[in-house]
This record gives sequence, structure tokens and C-alpha cells, in this order.
Amino acid sequence: MTAITDLALEDDAIQEQATALLVDEFDTPHGWPDMARAREEVARVLREGFARAAVDGTELLGWVGGVPEYEGRVWELHPMVVRRTHQRRGIGRSLVESLEAEVRNRGGLTITLGTDDDADMTSLAGADLYPDVLRHLSDLRDLGRNHPFLFYQRLGFVVTGVMPDANGVGKPDIFMAKRVRR
Repeated sequence: MTAITDLALEDDAIQEQATALLVDEFDTPHGWPDMARAREEVARVLREGFARAAVDGTELLGWVGGVPEYEGRVWELHPMVVRRTHQRRGIGRSLVESLEAEVRNRGGLTITLGTDDDADMTSLAGADLYPDVLRHLSDLRDLGRNHPFLFYQRLGFVVTGVMPDANGVGKPDIFMAKRVRR
């Protein structure tokens, strides 16, 4: 049975699995190339914010981090990873819902995230977004490859912007946000 837990309270073996997930499962060419950098990222998230883990016995199925910004009024969802073998089973949704609850408990108002398109999955990839960034953004669509922005939209996040060329020419970062407290 899968439980959503505080990653900081999990043992070293689960935390090491969190590190390995960043290297092995993070679906981007700009993820974490080695265990040392991934270990630093896990430590940074736990030091600066918090993380929720989906654990089944001794196996980590996925995890999500939250890092404060704007004096804790805004929290960045970073990173989010679920084992490929366990995707599309509600684990990501449960992790995000747990993150939202913790952000509310900490007095946060908004969650923000960036979801890169460095794999040509949306209409923004490969396009010169200048000089009319807003037009391109208003025409944003998935190219049939299920870009993660669709997942976040289903959870109530909205597109709030784009950073052209964030990961190289024609490889933007799509910004999204969701209000968690009125």
C-alpha cells in the first residue's frame, strides 16, 4: 500500500532512492546527470523547503519537493518525479495534493513551477518566440506527446508565462501556477 510521507523523515535507503530517481527517471535531457549532483539537489530541497514521498514498503515510487519564494507566500514545486513503471496510477496527483496541503499549512498562497520543453513536445518548442511571446503562449498546445503541462493543468495549474530559449535555442521553460489559499 502506497503512503505519502515526509521524505526528510525517511531512512537513508529511501532518500538514496530519491537521488536515484532524479538520475534514472527524470524525463529531460537537462535533469541530473549523476548521483553526486542529484544527491546535492535532494539535500538542497530538504534544507530549504520540504519534500513528500510516495512509499510502498521499502520502495520509493516518487517524490515532490517544495521550495519557498517571496518570503513563503509562493512555493516552487521542484522537482517532481514518479517511477515510469508507476505513472498514470494517481501517485503524481497524490504527491501534488500533499504538497498543496503542506504549502497551505505553512501559510503559502501560491504554488509555481516550470515545465521545460526541451524534447519538442509543444507548439513552443523549436519556435522563435520573439518578438511576439504572448501570441505564441496563447496558442500553446501539446503535439500529441503528453507534455507534463497537461498533467498540471488537470490539477488546476494555469500557464502564467514562458521563458524562451531557457534550455537552448527553441527550448523554452513553461511557467505555471496555482492559488492554494484565498
